[in-house]
Amino acid sequence: MKSVGVTELRARAAEILDEVRSAEEPIAILQRSKPAAYLVGAEQYEAERAELRAARRGLFLREVREAEAEYAAGDARAYGDVDELLDDLRG
Repeated sequence: MKSVGVTELRARAAEILDEVRSAEEPIAILQRSKPAAYLVGAEQYEAERAELRAARRGLFLREVREAEAEYAAGDARAYGDVDELLDDLRG
């Protein structure tokens, strides 16, 4: 992964933005020799956000199906109140 210092970013911002648009991976922005941020092209960012959103939705739907199956099988536990549920979830 390419890295660029903050000072270089200030001096070459337009050029670095052109690079990040065509790069397939982020460019690390270093401040005091440590990564402070990452620059990614807008298309890559939007694609990765969409992929993450789809993965989260898939996980949520899978968990809902599992809960429905537990309920249908009679394996679901009834709780007297929210505090009891939270205590159970916390272990």
